[in-house]
Amino acid sequence: MSKSNFKKFDHIAIGLIIGLLLPVISMHFILKYYSNLDLLYLIENPMFSGILNDLKGCLFINLGVFFLFYWLKKDKSAKGVVFATILYGVVYLYYMFAL
Repeated sequence: MSKSNFKKFDHIAIGLIIGLLLPVISMHFILKYYSNLDLLYLIENPMFSGILNDLKGCLFINLGVFFLFYWLKKDKSAKGVVFATILYGVVYLYYMFAL
């Protein structure tokens, strides 16, 4: 895990950060332009599942980022994107069954 890998965008942390931020940013823009809700309202009221189920599609952005890193031979960054997607899955399952 040297600095050269980090500079070449081949690091798990880069994939994790991108995989965590892009779905949130896309959810923000979808909520802003296609509904009158705010992202903070959705976080505070997670059982508003009518729109929450539609916003799961924002995780498909991670699929595109994963394939981009995979085709560019940035395997460690691709692993970070997969880990971020798994984290989103765990959080979603927590909201669905624990709350």
